[in-house]
Amino acid sequence: MFSTLIQKAQSLILEPPASSPSPAKPSKSTQFRNQFRLPAKQTLIQEISCEMSLSTGDHYTGKLYLSEAFLCFSTGSSSTAAPASPGFTLPLCAIRRVERLHSRSYMFALSVTTWHNDLRLTLQFAGLRPSCERFCDALKKGLRTQMNESKNLKILTDSCYSEFLLAGSERKNSGLDGEKKEEKRPDTGLGVLFKYPGDTKKLRDRSKMRLWAEYLRDNGRNITLVRQPTFQKLIRVGLPNRLRGEMWELTSGSMYSRLFNPTLYQDTLEKFQGQHSLSIDEIEKDLNRSLPEYPGFQDEEGIVRLRRVLQAYSWRNEEVGYCQAMNIVVAALLIYMSEEQAFFLLSTLCDRLVPGYYSMTMYGTLLDQKVFESLVERTMPILWDHFNKTDVQLSVVSLPWFLSLYINSMPLVFAFRVLDVFFLEGPKVLFQIGLAILRISGEELLQATDDGALISILKDYFARLDESAHPNSPNEKLRAVTRFQELMVVAFKEFAGITHSTIIEERARHKEPVLKDIENFAKRTQLRNLGPDSKKLDKEDLSNVYDRFYKVLYERQERDLYQLEEAAKAQRGKDAKSEVLEAGRVGLGASVTIMSYDAFREFLSGIAPWARHNKLMSPWGGNQVPADHEFIRRLFKRWDTDFNDALTLQNVVSGLAAIKGAHKDIMSCISWFFELYDDDGDGRVDKEGILKISEALLFITRKGFTFETSTPPLPGDDNRPDEKFLKSVSEFIHRCFEYADPSHPGNIPSTPSPPSSPDPSDDEEDEDSDDDLIAFESIQDPTPPKPKRKKEANIALDPQKPLHITLPTFRMVILADEALESFFERGFTASFSLTPSTSTAPIPSAHLSTPSAGLPSVEAARVGIRGVLDGVVRDGMRVAAEVRRRMEEEVEKAAAGAKEAVDEEEEKEEVGRVSEGDRDLLSGAEADIRSIAEKPLVAEGQKEGEGEGSEGGVGVKKEEVVVERREDLLQ
Repeated sequence: MFSTLIQKAQSLILEPPASSPSPAKPSKSTQFRNQFRLPAKQTLIQEISCEMSLSTGDHYTGKLYLSEAFLCFSTGSSSTAAPASPGFTLPLCAIRRVERLHSRSYMFALSVTTWHNDLRLTLQFAGLRPSCERFCDALKKGLRTQMNESKNLKILTDSCYSEFLLAGSERKNSGLDGEKKEEKRPDTGLGVLFKYPGDTKKLRDRSKMRLWAEYLRDNGRNITLVRQPTFQKLIRVGLPNRLRGEMWELTSGSMYSRLFNPTLYQDTLEKFQGQHSLSIDEIEKDLNRSLPEYPGFQDEEGIVRLRRVLQAYSWRNEEVGYCQAMNIVVAALLIYMSEEQAFFLLSTLCDRLVPGYYSMTMYGTLLDQKVFESLVERTMPILWDHFNKTDVQLSVVSLPWFLSLYINSMPLVFAFRVLDVFFLEGPKVLFQIGLAILRISGEELLQATDDGALISILKDYFARLDESAHPNSPNEKLRAVTRFQELMVVAFKEFAGITHSTIIEERARHKEPVLKDIENFAKRTQLRNLGPDSKKLDKEDLSNVYDRFYKVLYERQERDLYQLEEAAKAQRGKDAKSEVLEAGRVGLGASVTIMSYDAFREFLSGIAPWARHNKLMSPWGGNQVPADHEFIRRLFKRWDTDFNDALTLQNVVSGLAAIKGAHKDIMSCISWFFELYDDDGDGRVDKEGILKISEALLFITRKGFTFETSTPPLPGDDNRPDEKFLKSVSEFIHRCFEYADPSHPGNIPSTPSPPSSPDPSDDEEDEDSDDDLIAFESIQDPTPPKPKRKKEANIALDPQKPLHITLPTFRMVILADEALESFFERGFTASFSLTPSTSTAPIPSAHLSTPSAGLPSVEAARVGIRGVLDGVVRDGMRVAAEVRRRMEEEVEKAAAGAKEAVDEEEEKEEVGRVSEGDRDLLSGAEADIRSIAEKPLVAEGQKEGEGEGSEGGVGVKKEEVVVERREDLLQ
């Protein structure tokens, strides 16, 4: 037993609590996916040190990784996040056979035969025997699971040009070249129909194709390709036109997504055929502005392909839909690849390679602008100082570079060369190319004094990229070097220190300020467009409502993602590390903008103390768990004017404006409350509605409703405010039923029912003798009589005779009670606190001022004659209470007179001595008023400890009770 407790304690000490990891330290699975460009569902299962041997005689030492569907090898570190180092990425469904080789040593060695039988790999493990056994067991299990994916592999390879290229070469070598025409040629883009950009002879396209054919024969092709050092060299010198689309797809990782979803593109088009959205309209506007210099997009064939890809992606990712510059990028992709390939590559671009570039806020592009400027300041301080002195904005030219991936800035033939390296090495290429452009043009840029000069200099530079970089050099080889070749050399040699880790660190440093700027701009824009209802609230309150609205939505999404990740982590194993999850922020673009009922409860609990649960605390920290009450559900339904079962920011602002807006008086508040329970909208509230109104009043005031009457408290009157309000609600129910109207004419009695016995307390005029409204008997009788209910009030509760009240009746009943009147005049509106409070204690719902003694009550004057009559009655009740108090004092004096006479002589004798009993006088209320605050007052007949937390009661703050008792002491 003791050892078990020790183990539990050690586990709590050694295992840190589950929390989201720092963005600078992603999990192993995240690094693994980024390094090999794998789909998001893949997680790292096993890894082991290994030596790879090829049939060509090459040997490489590195690490072997295993996920659910892939076997990967790399000689580079996982922090490089690019598949440029030697290795391979093999889908398990592309492995035909795995054999264990016999070895004289104790080391494990596996022979792997891929889908293309001409490629065999030998993998020799370097690890302990148990580790090798675990890896092999996991590999065996994965191979069995992925056998069903072989059918998708055939579909994928048939669409790859490398299969067609090598198959044609084999037929030519075997003398069967005549059969080449019978095989279907894969779709390699619009370039087949409208020619590829550039001169194929100058680009030496045939030479490049021969080099690639040789490499693919020796090292596998498409899905089974093995990367060797020659692979990166072949890409940097430029890809051949017909093979470019396939290599883009392979190096970016979109080929792996297409492998497991071979029909996703066609299924999406068929599912949403004929449907309409806002993104569709935006796409149609930009179709004819997409690379108009290329003839393929001046023809209907190119426009149709572009439209289909953009629409399919907008339906697939509705949060992003369609964004600026997306048409430029997709148009460039379609020149070299099919529609389906372009669809998956676009998804990979937006989700992983350049996240946030093509979103509603373009936060990714703006963030990378800050990163690029910081790199310019670090590597070229003189040029950066010049830009600052002359107020030249570098982002004027660099923003289009990054957003269009240089496609709109450079001639297409050179922009595609940049994309060749970009898809292989990742986003760092965009920064390296941009820095190289500024370095080469630095001397001319130091002469620029405004943005126009900056644009002109760089535009002229891009126009001369095909010219010689050293035209006056006597060396023929130097004269043959073009400006673009010089750009590539400077980018990848002088700025080789700009790595993937550098970009990640700089993004993390600038991310929060950039998101703050975007969110502030979005906030100003949205608040400006909220409509006339927003003018009824103060600017500060409106700003707080906006912040609270999106804070709730953001935190809820974060919690949902965290819970999903924790559940996935539990399935992967206890040692798995939580992923970095972030969603829902306005600055990130794709954020939720509507609020469900549960989110509304959480929102309301932040601005209204009564909307919080009494006891339960939130497990996520902060205040109590949001309460769930019928009044909150009605409030949500009333604010949902669009009938979407969800609230927008406009709905919330309009709803709050109706409650807290300027020029709101008591009558409008009463009408609003009545309409909230008028379900049919016919101006009537039935018996059930009356009871629900009373429940809502008690629910709203249960956490502290402070009100002060228009008259000072009577001496000896120690009724607590919560008891007074509870009594007011009880009287409200009685009066509503008493003055309610029958819902059907048949329920009206033809003749009044005679009383069962004479009632001397009833007067002939009901209006003047209503015991519940004006108790004149209290003036003559010191003891207030118990209110007597009429027989008709009991009949009103008969379910066979439904009743209802109208707005005038409801208004009359509210104004007849001072506590309810003060609640609707100030208390209900004040219970919505839109300004964040630093105090965790519940804020009193209302603070009503008391008129000065001797001055006429303003509140009584507002209600007219009724207020005057109430004032007269209250004066009479105060006089009667004073008379009763004096009579009781005289009786007490008479009873104690004899005892005082007996003790008089003793007091004279002992006047010089102070006993312990005398010291009790110093602890009385008159000596020290602060002692009253130490002990809560208890109403007559109530046990100490009851009242504030009792069921159905209304809690009152201790300080408020002290104020009332102090007034009693001063009278």
